[in-house]
Amino acid sequence: MFFGASFSGSGLHTPRSSRPRRGMTIVELLVVIAIIAILVGLMFPVLQVARESARRSTCANNLKQLALGLTTYGEARKVLPGWRNAIQPYSSARSQSDPKLAAVSWTIPILPYIEEQAIHDWYTASTAGQGSEAAPPRAAIRSYRCPSHVLATGPAPFSYAVNGGSGAETLDDRTTPTAQYAADGLILDAVGNLPGTPLFDSSRPHYAAGETATKNPAADGAGQTLLLTERSGPAMPPDVTWSANPRVPRERRGALPENHAVLHPLPIGSGWRTEIQVINPTADTRPLPSPVPGNADLDDWPFRYPSSRHPSAVNVAFADGHVRVIRNGIDAWVYCQLLSSDSKAVSAGVADWQQRFDASGALVPYSFSIDDLVR
Repeated sequence: MFFGASFSGSGLHTPRSSRPRRGMTIVELLVVIAIIAILVGLMFPVLQVARESARRSTCANNLKQLALGLTTYGEARKVLPGWRNAIQPYSSARSQSDPKLAAVSWTIPILPYIEEQAIHDWYTASTAGQGSEAAPPRAAIRSYRCPSHVLATGPAPFSYAVNGGSGAETLDDRTTPTAQYAADGLILDAVGNLPGTPLFDSSRPHYAAGETATKNPAADGAGQTLLLTERSGPAMPPDVTWSANPRVPRERRGALPENHAVLHPLPIGSGWRTEIQVINPTADTRPLPSPVPGNADLDDWPFRYPSSRHPSAVNVAFADGHVRVIRNGIDAWVYCQLLSSDSKAVSAGVADWQQRFDASGALVPYSFSIDDLVR
């Protein structure tokens, strides 16, 4: 006799249980949800790092394109654009109605060389700068914005700046008319401040327009002279656009966001160069010398130096076109060397940075080596 089973001509069959199949309990469901949450929590930082790495790579590609635009412009014109330029007929028209808006930054002349010919054509049209055509276009240009620059709110945010040296803050009076130090930085003021120029300002010393020939960066090696940097850190105003109109900075003051240029550090005072953070500086990293020069602007330091929203680093491009990352910890002296294309023609303030402290604390001459970039 068989219990719990029946026998038929088709074979042996086991009866189905009458008990319903048990599902997942609330406790089990909560455990699964907790495990998933832990896994997501573990993966989130990894994903964020991967996304930031991709954004930094895109930013580096932008710098590569801008460096190519600048150098291609230089090869065609035999001179690099200035951080301040006159472009016709736009500058002539605006110099009659509002001289402060007559100049354009380096971002405008290179437009045809970064595949933005249509926007460049607006500035060279016969009606540019007049009447309803007075306001320049502010279309977003992808290569002008770092994807990590997430807080930009303007219609055409801008994330980059050229090496402006002292930016005409200090002038070389050994020439007639007075000129900018040709090797104090790399990108000069191509407008100048002489009568007849679109932005003549009688309250400023007269000086000639500056032109940086494309061969000049080779004086110290194009691969060791900064051409472009990021400048889009948290301290930068969120509405800086590529179409801004630059103004001449004042000596030891006046580093302006709309100039689209980084400037040499102020004289170091009595402190040690290694105490000054010039990449992504903050108020507690001594961005200004100690003691601060009497006529220095205490508010312009965030705009004077490279900055970004990448963790502890900025992307930079050199005059030979190659792109690399510079960390916050770079020696301020080395950074100043990278801004100077020729140690024989820099201003007195920058010449001081061409020296460094020896073991006894005295300033002594020092020759730059690429090994200084490795920390």
